[in-house]
Amino acid sequence: MPEKFQSWQFWAAAKKLLGETRLMMILGRRNGRTIRTYSANPRYTQQRCKDPLEHLHAILSELDTFGRGDIARLAIRYLETALANQEIPAASELQDTIEAEVLADYQAVAAMQAAIDGERPIDEVAELVAAAKAEIDRTLTKYIQRTV
Repeated sequence: MPEKFQSWQFWAAAKKLLGETRLMMILGRRNGRTIRTYSANPRYTQQRCKDPLEHLHAILSELDTFGRGDIARLAIRYLETALANQEIPAASELQDTIEAEVLADYQAVAAMQAAIDGERPIDEVAELVAAAKAEIDRTLTKYIQRTV
């Protein structure tokens, strides 16, 4: 079974392709030790620290745990814009009440159902499904806020 991707592999590839000096300029670092530490294979080094990619992963996981997976997914989509020029919608604010959130869920699911019934193109239905899921995620977030 192949190994799963690890953040040090990203840094090793970036260092190889872009060079240590360029990475230092981008990250605002004064020496290459940090880049070398980030890109070191943990099997062959004693010195290891969490790199920015690992920190970002932890933040996205925490957002999801606290019911804001929609914000985490928007952040990932934002990162994808480095590869393809696309616009990312702004994060939706929570409704004032859980009842308003549930009502928004029904509206999102109804829009999805209407697109399915109207045999709309798959990409359009997929967008509406994603919007309904995000709306339901916001309802969970509101519920978590109310119970905590």
